[in-house]
Amino acid sequence: MKLAAIDLGSNTAKLTIADVHSATEIVPIVERADFTRIGEGLETQPYLQPQAIERTLNVLAEYADEARRAGAVRIACVATAGLRGATNAPAFIDRVQADTGIRIEVIDGLREAALAYRAPAAAFGPGPLIVVDVGGRSTEIISGRGATIIDRASLEIGGVRLTERFLASDPPSDEQRQALGAHLTGSLRAAPPKIQGAVLVGVSGTALSLMGVHRGDTDIRHTVRYAEGGWLPTTAIRTILDDLARVPASERLRGSVIPNGRADVIVAGASILLAVCQHYDVEGLRVTHRGVRFGLLYEMIDRATLTE
Repeated sequence: MKLAAIDLGSNTAKLTIADVHSATEIVPIVERADFTRIGEGLETQPYLQPQAIERTLNVLAEYADEARRAGAVRIACVATAGLRGATNAPAFIDRVQADTGIRIEVIDGLREAALAYRAPAAAFGPGPLIVVDVGGRSTEIISGRGATIIDRASLEIGGVRLTERFLASDPPSDEQRQALGAHLTGSLRAAPPKIQGAVLVGVSGTALSLMGVHRGDTDIRHTVRYAEGGWLPTTAIRTILDDLARVPASERLRGSVIPNGRADVIVAGASILLAVCQHYDVEGLRVTHRGVRFGLLYEMIDRATLTE
């Protein structure tokens, strides 16, 4: 059967349509990511902005059409921090369902963390893991062994949130970066404790973008195809971050690896990832694109199996 999963993040909407042969064999046939930035402006205003609503609605309509044309028997969609605190989120959700047929489930940070953990656990277990998912307004960090989650935290640090809060100039000043770094150090005190021998895994678009830059890619599809599960050294993250932070957003573009929709927030996103590596004192991390929406696919498979 074919299933579709949508992860509506604060900065990026992501779609995976997969052909499911069994509970362990998921073959993606369509993968898309679009920078709708539904969480734009939430740092200063408690409601979704009209332009963000229209951008996101248009993309979700495209996702619904594409999923149905592909023969998906079910479309699941979760929204995260971009909708969690917005006062007009219920009206937006109703409009999406009326216009596209997609029912959005707004999930809390701990459920987001559980979904983000599931696919990396299957790919990189059964040993100890720490999974980090850097989002637009929150970052989830999950520790576990194999399929079992030991601890998880959803921290209010994300690329869009921290750019709006700390990095007012383009490029950011040294003082702004120092203030961001101090904030990250304090925020990560609430992260799960380190597990001896754990592999750190990054599942976010930020991690993929940094891997693409490290490899010299300009097409994110090449990064996904050839670097899935690859190693991204902490030293490389630091070097790339310093290089990107020295120039304005317009000079950070690297094709689809760092496109327009990510260039203005990549400094904050990379700062988060570097701070996580330093917090856990690791030499690097593994990178995968299989995050929340793959956790959704696993959930749909579980439900289908239970009803058979």
